[in-house]
Amino acid sequence: MPHKLSSTHLINQGDTSIYYPGTSTSAFTDSNFYKKCGKTAAGGDIKKYGCAICALGMFILYKGRLSNATKSNVYYAVVEATTKGTNNAADFTASGFTAKIGSQSIGVTITPIADVSVEAEKGNICMMRLEQNGNSHYVIVDGHNSSASNFDKYLVCDPDGGVQKTLTATMQKRGFSVSASVITERYKLS
Repeated sequence: MPHKLSSTHLINQGDTSIYYPGTSTSAFTDSNFYKKCGKTAAGGDIKKYGCAICALGMFILYKGRLSNATKSNVYYAVVEATTKGTNNAADFTASGFTAKIGSQSIGVTITPIADVSVEAEKGNICMMRLEQNGNSHYVIVDGHNSSASNFDKYLVCDPDGGVQKTLTATMQKRGFSVSASVITERYKLS
């Protein structure tokens, strides 16, 4: 199955062209972004620590049939994922929520799962956490290539660059072992 999300749903957590509405201040590199979203115990910025948030934002764009061509859609999807999908330290909570963008209410259901391969083969969209040696990264698994082998069969949308690639390529880029042992969390998104 090819990617379910298209290039119009991708969010690059390092995108410096996403500004606070009505300003020329880049939101994703601003160390006050989390505080502006009410996350008073959070530090850093979206560029460095926003992979789970941007992964949720991509899913919000996809489910809401919204495009990243409208920068405000990207901004508000990330704000909604931050305010409703994280705790006060801006850490992913794995709890569902309803994102509101414009006049739309977009329900995001997050279900812990044991095996991404089963869900990916069914065509479901998943989110996974990769973790090794104190480094952590979240991606969306939105496709499955049954003719490929190992982790090349999982097609992912990676907020590190806002790109689509294989899970193997993501693991290698992030310096993780290409091994199931680095997949520490798995969720179905619906």
